[in-house]
Amino acid sequence: MVFLKNYFINTTLEVDFLPITSDVKYAIRDANGKDGLVTVAIPGAGASVIVFEPIKEVIDELKTVIEMFAGEKEHCIDKRKEQVMLAPRIQTAIFGRFVSLPIKDGRLMLDPYEEIYLIDFDKKIRRREFFVQVMSEDAQAAQAAPKGQPLQKKK
Repeated sequence: MVFLKNYFINTTLEVDFLPITSDVKYAIRDANGKDGLVTVAIPGAGASVIVFEPIKEVIDELKTVIEMFAGEKEHCIDKRKEQVMLAPRIQTAIFGRFVSLPIKDGRLMLDPYEEIYLIDFDKKIRRREFFVQVMSEDAQAAQAAPKGQPLQKKK
């Protein structure tokens, strides 16, 4: 089974570290999946998804590192012939725009201290969209199947 849900989150004029773990857990619950994989993705440049332990000092140091990237305060022209900031595109290329994590027994497999965060590098007030895709076996079919036996396809 494949389940896809989109979410929206508001950003500020700074580099934002926005926790989205609960949104991902809600999508897993709504998908009613048992074992599988969840992928969180952000369309467009200027933002990333990461998994880390959200300690204030770690976030502060990450913000410091992000400010050191090449291209800060520089602009470039995108494919639509629009002027865009260069640094957020470099940061997105390095951090990545998606993350995939396993699901076991309907639960997200994360260390208890880890969280999923959306980082917005653009320093603009906007409504940022992200997607959560759950690929898993159906929980009802998994309960009905005998242990150790593969699921049979319905005809």
